[in-house]
Amino acid sequence: MRKVLFFLAAAILITSCTQAYRNGKYGFLTTGELPDAIKFLPAPPESGPAYDKDVEAYEMGKKIRQDPKVRDHCVHQDTIDMNTVFNEALGFEILGSENNEIVSLVAGAVKDAHKVAKPAKEYYKRLKPFQVFNEPSLKLKSEKAVSSSTYAYPSGHAVRSWMCAYVLSDVAPEYKKQLYVCAQDYSDCRVIMGRHWQTDIDAGKLLATKVYEKLKQSSAYQEQLELAREQYKAMKKK
Repeated sequence: MRKVLFFLAAAILITSCTQAYRNGKYGFLTTGELPDAIKFLPAPPESGPAYDKDVEAYEMGKKIRQDPKVRDHCVHQDTIDMNTVFNEALGFEILGSENNEIVSLVAGAVKDAHKVAKPAKEYYKRLKPFQVFNEPSLKLKSEKAVSSSTYAYPSGHAVRSWMCAYVLSDVAPEYKKQLYVCAQDYSDCRVIMGRHWQTDIDAGKLLATKVYEKLKQSSAYQEQLELAREQYKAMKKK
């Protein structure tokens, strides 16, 4: 009887864990599989040519955002969720509420990427450019234009956008170019807004790339990817 109960409990636990992976709650990679960002990300520049380019990009961003179209576009990108960013870029709801398998795939991958990014942010503790220069950034609400709850390096927005682009290109490879353009545009807006240095963006993309390379080797990711692909095929037939 005890053996039966043990196997039942194990089955329930396995089912629960599988569902947790599929709903994106925990991600797909184990702690041992996650790359260490401190080992592959260069330290953010504090002086020298790289820092000078960061400052130059910051100043250029302030000029560019004077254009009303650019300003409105970046503010719009900043006020909508990531799913909507990519849905709008493609012109259809690939990350719609009905596409739970696709949403779970992306959510899990992004979760893994943030597990790698968070320790790096806390390690480097880099301030954002608007904080360094004591100037307001571009935000819809004025009080948020002069504050931030996270550090700059690497950019979490760049991590998320590139992670979404990489994963969605696995699901819908015919849209790879549009997905990459969307990720780059979303990341560029962070520099234009004064919310990130250019090297924050570059580091965010590199981090997403490293995590994506690990995901491609993950059986949990591949299993969910197959479900997402089937859902995408069904969606396109409608």
